[in-house]
Parts: sequence; structure tokens; C-alpha cells
Amino acid sequence: MSDLRRRALGGGKTPSKRSSLSKSGSKSTSKATSKANSATHSRHGTDDEGAWDSDGSVWSFGSLNDELKNLEDAGHHTASWNEDLADRIVRITDKDMRKKLATGGLEEALTAYNRHLQSKFTASELEGRTSGIVDSLSRSIRAGKTDKETTLACQAMVLTLITDNDCTTFNDLNSSLQRVISDHDSLVVKTAAIHALGALTFFTEPSMDDVEGIMDFLHEIIENDGNTIGAGDDPSTVAAAIEEWGLLLTHIDDAEEITERSSEAFIDQLESTEIEVQVAAGEVIALLFEKAHRESDSDDEESDEQTSEDEYHSGFIVTPPEQEPQGPVQKYTVYRNQPHLKQLLTDLSRSSAKNVSKKNRRTQHATFANVLHTVNYPLHGPNYSRALDFDGREQGSRLEVKVGRKGVVKLNSWWKLIRWNALRRFLGGGILVHWQENPVIFQSLPLIMDTPAAHKKTGGRMERMTLSPYD
Repeated sequence: MSDLRRRALGGGKTPSKRSSLSKSGSKSTSKATSKANSATHSRHGTDDEGAWDSDGSVWSFGSLNDELKNLEDAGHHTASWNEDLADRIVRITDKDMRKKLATGGLEEALTAYNRHLQSKFTASELEGRTSGIVDSLSRSIRAGKTDKETTLACQAMVLTLITDNDCTTFNDLNSSLQRVISDHDSLVVKTAAIHALGALTFFTEPSMDDVEGIMDFLHEIIENDGNTIGAGDDPSTVAAAIEEWGLLLTHIDDAEEITERSSEAFIDQLESTEIEVQVAAGEVIALLFEKAHRESDSDDEESDEQTSEDEYHSGFIVTPPEQEPQGPVQKYTVYRNQPHLKQLLTDLSRSSAKNVSKKNRRTQHATFANVLHTVNYPLHGPNYSRALDFDGREQGSRLEVKVGRKGVVKLNSWWKLIRWNALRRFLGGGILVHWQENPVIFQSLPLIMDTPAAHKKTGGRMERMTLSPYD
């Protein structure tokens, strides 16, 4: 039994010497780098990162506009951001310059570089330079002088890959990142490297065997509560592995085999005492059920009609009973002990634990009420409402993301929500800029934006406009 789950039962265990040293050694680094590396950390771990609105219909990640402004303000050290970015690239890539820079100088250059790439789509500024940038970042990932340098380099590698999708390949970085995850002493670095590995696998689109290999690597971390990589019962590390496993699952069409060998680990993590682990596991469980079902089609209906004709065939004219509308078709079983799963989800959706903040408790209740609904109705997305709109149709999934003054976008399926969360981790407040200007990001999540005015006028039928020309 994991320590996270043992604590829920009132037990405890003495952390290993290595774990204690690792946690104490990374504590100061975590605090020092939390702002610069917010995109690499779980969105569930703090109260101020996001919460459900009172009616449960909108997930607000705080003010994206404010976050973007903070990124831009932090990056404007000179009259021209282009010049500042070019200077930071020289500091990162030039070997002589790296030797002259004090440790803090390189960290400052990486921090500024990351802010520029988050807040703007800088493909033209990076053109012809990415090879040198990737080589330098790889060196910092493999042998950074400080934990902060390695963490920032992991984030910088993700942002470079998002900006120039051809800057590197899966095989160039896979082994290095897995070694860092397995061998590095810092839990903060392990977490950052896990997110970087997920992004590398997602954006470089390697073979399906490679994708499933990474998912099995992450699954081993999840199943063993981080112990296989020297991060025993560290919630941030385990949550990161769950989040990136879920992101990669959105890439897989036929998930039957990987579901069969992996689903139980996520059900087990629902018993964690850490909300970031619970919520990440809950969202993956909902995605597993979503992928295990499909809408019924004409072939299914024809099969039912044929059955009815055979059943009622005789010399007399008999009118078969009216058929109920076809429900979703189950392609395979996600988890056999569904009563146990539903009880866990019900308990979490009603939990009143005093050690959980009010905002986190609201997130917990809303998340697991939604996950439970999807387990019961697998093709109903997040925050699904069966109430009827003005046209007599079910309102459906009402989860929306505010996009400043421009409007809202609907995340009406779990795969969309999980991809949005991942892009939000990587890009922070700059997600909307990249979404509109960066074809890699829009193609990863081709959502549509609804104007608030249209929403009010049509009573649920919304006028739509695409956010990007890249279809």
C-alpha cells in the first residue's frame, strides 16, 4: 500500500534516507523556481491556479490576460523584445559565453527565453537557430550545474519544440529524459522531465510502439507510487506521470490492450490523500470510459431490426414494440468491478475532509461528480447536463473556458479537456496567443470559440467562429 493511501487509514511509514535528502534538497529549488516553471507543475496542487465556478459550468484558470501581461512585462528588459530574445539565445548557446556566465546568469537567460516563447509565437526569431538551442538545452538537461538550470532547460525544450516542431526528434531526447527521471536526486527535476517527456512524445509523433513504451514507463511510476524512480509517494511526480499518460492516451485510437493492463492503477490512485493525484487519476478514468465506447450507427440499428423481424416473423401481421433510442456501444470493458469504482467516485464527490481547502474541495466535488456521470453515461463529456434547452434538446456538456473578452470555448469531451490542460501547463498565459498563431497548437486542439452575445441571443445555439485558419 502506498504511503499516500496509508496516511488516509491513519498509518504511516518512515521515509527512506534517499527520499528525505531528495525532498530537502529540492525544497528551496522548488520555491525559487515555482513562478518561472509554473507550466511544468500540476494545475491541481494549489488553490490559486483554478477552480470551478459556483454553477460548475466553467473552469477558470485565473485570468489568462493577466498571466500573459505578466509574462510580457517580465520579458521587456530592453526596448525590443526581439533583441532581448536574441541576446538570451546567445547566452544559452555560445560555449564561451556559458563559461563566463555565473550560474545565476544562465538561469536568468533560460527564464527570460522561456517567458518570450510562452508569451509570443517566435518561429521566425528562432529560424536557423534551433539546432544550437536544442544542443545547449540537452547539455543542461543531462548535466546542469543546478536543479534550477535543469528544470528550466526541460521547460525550454518543450517550448522550443512547440515553436519549431521539427527542431528535434523523439529518439534524440527520449533516453536522456528517461535517465533524468530515473536517476536525478531532485523531485522537482523529475517532475519537469516527466512533463518534457510527455510533450516530446506528443509533439514529435513517434511510432505507436514508442508511444506505448513511454506510457508503460509512466504507468510503472504510477503503479508503484514513484518508488521505481526514487520518488516514493511524492504527489507532484505521480500526478505528472498520470497527466502525461492521459495526454498520450488521447493519441491512441484502439486503447483496449493498454486499458486492460493499466486501468487498475488509476482506480488505486483515487485513494490517494493528495487532490492533485486524485483529480488527475479521475480525469484519466473518464477518458478511458469515453474511449471504450462509441455512438451507435446504422449497422447497429440494422442488426436490431433484423433481430426484430426474425423474432416476430409469422403468418400474422404483428407490430414490433417501438425501439428505444440506441445508447452508446461498448467496445471493451474498462474495469470489471464497477460497483467499487462508483462507490469511490461517489465518496469523493461528497467528501468533507477538513484537511482540504474549500476551493480544492469544490474542485474535487465537481470533478468526481462529472467523472461518475461519465462512468454511468460514457459519451457524456465534462459537466454534462440533461436539462433541455429552448429547442427541447439536452444541454449536453457545458464545460467552458473563458478566453478573456473574446468569448468562451467548449470542452465537451474528456480528450479535449485533457489536451487543454496539457497545453495550459506548457504555455501558461500564452496559450491563447499560440492557439491563434501557432498551427502546431491549433491542430493539437482545434476548438471553436463562441461569442457571449451569440450565446445569449440564441439560447444555446451559438454562432461560431474558428480561432485559427489552420484547419
